[in-house]
Amino acid sequence: MPLFTISEARAFDKGQLASVSDYPDLAINAKELEIRQFLAQAMGADAIPTAHTETHDGDGSDYLVLRWPLVTEVTALSIDGVAVAAEFLNASDYADGMAIDYERGMITRRGGIFAAGWSNVDITYTAGYALPPELVKRAALMLAVNELPAQNAPWQAESFEAGGTSFSWTRGDGYRGNWSGIPDVQRAINLYTRRMPGVA
Repeated sequence: MPLFTISEARAFDKGQLASVSDYPDLAINAKELEIRQFLAQAMGADAIPTAHTETHDGDGSDYLVLRWPLVTEVTALSIDGVAVAAEFLNASDYADGMAIDYERGMITRRGGIFAAGWSNVDITYTAGYALPPELVKRAALMLAVNELPAQNAPWQAESFEAGGTSFSWTRGDGYRGNWSGIPDVQRAINLYTRRMPGVA
């Protein structure tokens, strides 16, 4: 499931990406993936359901904090190389299944623990919004129509010349939460961020 479709990208705004010869499907698909990954890193959350596989240290407790929030399901889990049976991953089984804290990305084993060890827990799970928030989707489309067409200067560039010296400032490197010089993109990131204050 993409964050936006090829047809949505071609029809967006003034139709900057309408030309199939200038912007083939492959180029739009590649840009969508790049933008989706950028927004996930900037927001600290996936805009669409996304599979993640991670390795963690077990500590002997019954809970584990995953790297991504908005967790909807655990699809695979092994501890010390031994796969945990599917019934113990079922979030609907309130006796032995898996309790999932959607917001914080924390899971709890109702029928067991995460045995203590170094990098001994391998887990695959799905996290992200069921459907992308409209502001985030719009931000993604704005990035696509601003980044795919060739330009001499980026949209967010701010510069002037004085006394024979050129000065230029750009926003969008993530410093102090400034991920984009496009106001609507920055607004979407600010509104839907899941990053803790002070976390880069």
